Parts: sequence; C-alpha cells; structure tokens
Amino acid sequence: MKKDSLVEVIKDRTKGRKKNIWLMRQAGRYLPEYHKVMQKSDNFISLCYTPNLVEELTLQPIKRFDLDAAIIFSDILVVADALGFDVEFIKGFGPKIHPINNYLALKSEEEALERLLPIFEAVKSVRKNLQKEKALIGFAGGPWTVASYIIEGGSSKQLLQTKKMCYTDKYNFEFIMERLVDITTAYLMKKIESGADIIQLFESNAGLLTGDVFDKWIIEPTREIVSSIRSKYPKFPIIGFPRNAGLFYKKYAMQTGISAISVDYSMPINWIKDNIELPIQGNLDPYLLAYDKTGAIEQARKIMDCFADKPFIFNLGHGIIPDTPVEHVEELVKFVNNY
Repeated sequence: MKKDSLVEVIKDRTKGRKKNIWLMRQAGRYLPEYHKVMQKSDNFISLCYTPNLVEELTLQPIKRFDLDAAIIFSDILVVADALGFDVEFIKGFGPKIHPINNYLALKSEEEALERLLPIFEAVKSVRKNLQKEKALIGFAGGPWTVASYIIEGGSSKQLLQTKKMCYTDKYNFEFIMERLVDITTAYLMKKIESGADIIQLFESNAGLLTGDVFDKWIIEPTREIVSSIRSKYPKFPIIGFPRNAGLFYKKYAMQTGISAISVDYSMPINWIKDNIELPIQGNLDPYLLAYDKTGAIEQARKIMDCFADKPFIFNLGHGIIPDTPVEHVEELVKFVNNY
C-alpha cells in the first residue's frame, strides 16, 4: 500500500493506515555534518540569514535518513530579531535578548519582513531541490513563547517577568502580543508563498498557565493566526505544538482551528487517543532515543500500535538532543518505515 504524503495525512481526519515520520530538530547538533557547516558562519543568528547554509542544513537529514519531510533550518527568535531586538546565541548559555526600553520603537511589519527576506529565499531554494514527494515544513514560534523570550531576556523556567508584565503592565504586554500575532502571521504567509507545504507553530512555553490565561494568550492568538492564514489558504495544513499544555491539549486542538496537533512526551498515549480527534504528531521521549535505543524502539512500537487506526505522524515529543547517536536515529526511522 502506497504511503500517503504528510500533507494528505494532516488533511485527512478519517481513520486509515496513514503514517509518516520526521523529527523535530532533525537538522542539528547530533549530526557531524552540522558541525562542519557551523564552522562557515560567525554566529548562529547570522547563519539563519544565510540561504545557502540554511539549505544545506535543512537537507542534511533528508540525505541521511528516509524521512518524509524537511523542516526549514531556522529559529523561533528570528521574528524577535527582525522586530529590532538584539538577539544573540551564547555558546553554553543559549539565547540572550537585549530589551528595548520603548516598545513603540519596534520595527514595522514591512521592516521586519525585509530583514527576513533571506529566510524566504532559503525556503524557495529548499523547495526547488527537495524531492517532490517530501513535504517542506516552515515554522514560527507562538506569540506567547516569543514574547516570553523577549521579556525575560532569554530562556526562563518560570517566566516570572512575563507573568508579572501580563498582570501589571497590560498595555505594553497586549501591544507586544498584537505585534507578534501580526508579524507571525505575515512571516508564515511569506513562507507559504515561498514554497512551504505545511507550517508548524511552536508554543514551547505553553506550560505553567492557568485556564483563563491559557485561553487568552495561547488559544486566542493561535486561532487568530490560523484564521488569517485560512482566509487566503482555506485548506492549508497547520500543526500546533503547545508544549507542556497537559489537559489543555484537548481544548487547544478543538478551539484553535489547527489541522494536526503535536504532543509532548509527558502525555500518556492512551489519553491522547481518547481525547483528541485531530491527526496526532508525536511523542517519543527524545532522551530515551538518545540513551536507550532498545527502549526507544519498544516505546515507538507502543506509540505506533496505539495510533494504528488514525492519521498519525511519528515524531518526538520535543527536539533531538545533541547527545543522540546517529545510529539510534537510523534504527528508529527504519523501524517506523517498516512498521
């Protein structure tokens, strides 16, 4: 039986043996060829704006593994950078963002899109050189997640400054979120126009929110982005990933208008199957893949068995970690393709 394309799996909400595989962060630090490319760039953020290197990195895992999709190599913080925040990635520390004192000084949508032009050029080039049967995924960070990086000045486990601003400086917070919704929508539309077949919204900091706040700052902005895209591309496949959303995964799936939902590895697969009707993407533990190949294959079998009667995209519950041996990924892809 011929395997349906990833796009078809996402569009088809009916039951059927439709399985595909790609892996979040499949182009990344676990690959030796990635490190060779990194030697050609001064820093990570400049790499994201270098089309020929973005293309090379995007296609590396496709050349090495029998995956069904490529995801354009980039970072969710290019949007923050394009808006005028000084984003840098410090080795061993992660992203550092220098704040803007006056949020009214943020770059306009036109200025931000101009800054992002090299990324759209990379999408065009990758789509031209990627096999026709393989999907190209474009992505962006969800507005709440990008806002939290901007406000915290980088990564944060508790998002204290973001939550404080959300409650005590509502004018500025709402202004930031509105700008992020607008630029994220425009950014994703340009990626679609440039050749992306699917888009994914990474709401990586969706955890730690109460119900009302989750509705206002996760569900409503996502629904607005999806609705705007669908006004021009009515059936375009959109994957949502509200990481660590817990029981809120269900209403996120029901209320945002997304086509498929990616689920993190903390969620029991039986709960996912019983509570979410959309096509599922996920949710193998990336640490299991890195450190226990046999255990990863066993868990992959349980996941595949669980979703055997519905459209399903095999993936990890988060990105591949740098310690992952290449041969572990090879064995996992081979297992899923032969399932």
